[in-house]
Amino acid sequence: MILKISPKDASSDEQCLALKLLCECFNDACSLVKYACNGGLMELFTKYPYYKPAWIFIVKDGGEVASMLYILNRLIRLNGEIIKVGGVAGVCTSSKYRGKGYATKLLEYAVDELKGDYDALALFTTYGSIAYSIYRKIGFRDIYLREYGILPAIDLREINNKEWSISSASESDADALLRIYNSETYDLDGVLVRDSDYVRDQVIEATWLRLTRGINVNTLKLTNGTDTVAYALITGTDDGVVNVEEIASINCESALTLLNHIIKVNGAKSLRIYAKPNELKCLNAQVFKVPNTYMMMNLGGIDYGEIKRPYIYRVDQW
Repeated sequence: MILKISPKDASSDEQCLALKLLCECFNDACSLVKYACNGGLMELFTKYPYYKPAWIFIVKDGGEVASMLYILNRLIRLNGEIIKVGGVAGVCTSSKYRGKGYATKLLEYAVDELKGDYDALALFTTYGSIAYSIYRKIGFRDIYLREYGILPAIDLREINNKEWSISSASESDADALLRIYNSETYDLDGVLVRDSDYVRDQVIEATWLRLTRGINVNTLKLTNGTDTVAYALITGTDDGVVNVEEIASINCESALTLLNHIIKVNGAKSLRIYAKPNELKCLNAQVFKVPNTYMMMNLGGIDYGEIKRPYIYRVDQW
């Protein structure tokens, strides 16, 4: 039996069961189980509405939740327009029920149910995986294969501008960071349309990263007098490599200034940088593909032939 459930109508028991199933498939969901099983998941989504599902689809077998997925409401820029996308997330089948085609049936059912409500559906998956083949069969198409850059400290071009200052961003910086993000993304396809609340919650406070991945997060800003000219979200050092989850700047010089600071303060050997292609090029970083693909299915609002500059920031992945 396939069910389409509105989150507001889901009982605490249903929320708990859904999160436990997601925990079986995805480690980053395990820390959220306590919220669901204590009846507090909807309260969490009230505080952080960007990750509140619009719809939950489940397959029940013998009274148990055998397979599930949920849909997030997203607005993205594509072909010079803003379109409404249903973000497909949490596609998961219990190990007990795998091999019965439940995930395929659930996806097909969800696609039929959501036509007319969204311009397109979108998701992330591992390129070439079993799940990937299912998505292709149903009608999803590759839009973007994620890239990142590696920049050894020894290769980092130094910029010394004593008039610029660097500090941790605070909630009051949300508007300034949003302006930089918008200036970086106006000509890209697939990027999320953000607002100040989103920047405050997901970039500056990085609440979801903290909750689901249990990592230390710091968002730095570079200012030139009263103007913020660059920012970077970093998530700690791994074997001498600092992970820069997101960086955006008004020009290459400001990005280099911020990255030099990050190298120096962390005593890092190199940087792993997630940034748009032009920024990685100006930094002279070595670029690597990640076997992680951003896929879309047209429900009437996109033209695959016109997608020329596909990109989506790592923080915006769902």
